[in-house]
Amino acid sequence: MEEFMLSSDIFEQIKDFNHRKLTEEKTEFLREIELYTKSDSVYIIRCYGITKDPESNNFMMLINYAVNGSLRQRLNNSFNSMKWVEKLDILQRTANGLDDIHNKGFVHHDFHCGNILNSKNNITFITDLGLCRPANIIPSQDENKKIYGVLPYVAPEVLKGKEYTQKSDIFSFGIIAYEVCTGLPPYHDISHDKILAISICQGRRPESNYKIPQLILDIIKQCWDANPLKRPRANTLWYLLSNLLSSSKDNNDNEINKQIEEADKINEKFTSTSLSYTGTTLSYTTNPQAVYTSRLLDFKNLPEPKNAVDNKDDDNSFEYSDSENDYLIFETYEMKILMIL
Repeated sequence: MEEFMLSSDIFEQIKDFNHRKLTEEKTEFLREIELYTKSDSVYIIRCYGITKDPESNNFMMLINYAVNGSLRQRLNNSFNSMKWVEKLDILQRTANGLDDIHNKGFVHHDFHCGNILNSKNNITFITDLGLCRPANIIPSQDENKKIYGVLPYVAPEVLKGKEYTQKSDIFSFGIIAYEVCTGLPPYHDISHDKILAISICQGRRPESNYKIPQLILDIIKQCWDANPLKRPRANTLWYLLSNLLSSSKDNNDNEINKQIEEADKINEKFTSTSLSYTGTTLSYTTNPQAVYTSRLLDFKNLPEPKNAVDNKDDDNSFEYSDSENDYLIFETYEMKILMIL
């Protein structure tokens, strides 16, 4: 990535593309430009067009420069001073941006904290639309064998070989949401290998002693359900999170504020003894084999996805189905949230 100054106070970031690269990569570059220019969402990074380096002949994409870097960088630098209102604001803006992508009929395919950027005012934007595909187009057989992404954020059905869907993006959102709530990258202390891929398919999800208000945690758990048809839509996420954000700003003694107060008390005791949360910035050790950049994920013979076994159900595996009857209707859940608020 290169940077240059357009004026005294406007910086732009340039994403370059080698003109000698393969046609497939060139197509992805042009597709990304098209998606950016067609997007009218305030939560998707703005693209101004392309230019060409006269020396290398490489094409370059001009997009807004995110002065505060990625969401991951923001969490590293300021999580310890973040309030729940700020976390909810990040999540509802991100859900809004994802909803805009889905409303255009696309799937992001590579949704993680590294692809969420922050402006100087800490406004959240979604970026890296290069892998976006129309939701109604099934990849070719050769493409379907290639899974690219950051392992902790990839939905279990995708790891198993199913095509990406908008519900796969929702799983990724759930992992992002948990990361925003707890501050730490998912599975940062273990190798991102086939063993983790197997565990994810078997129901493993990120864990932390950091207390999350139950109303928020319930939404997160809906997102990372092993059955994609039981995950909420992006517009439902935006709706629920916006209501929680609005209620958390009130001084009323409502349910979300009670839960936030309880969580803060528990976390105050926990963070006082945790090295990760005692400084001005987050401090944690990342396993050398934990990879947070997109790569080819070539895992064979993974188990069928299922949720972790709980006390009520000793066999909660399922067969993936596209049946419309399998969709979970969220009106009841939304009403429950609103009644509690």
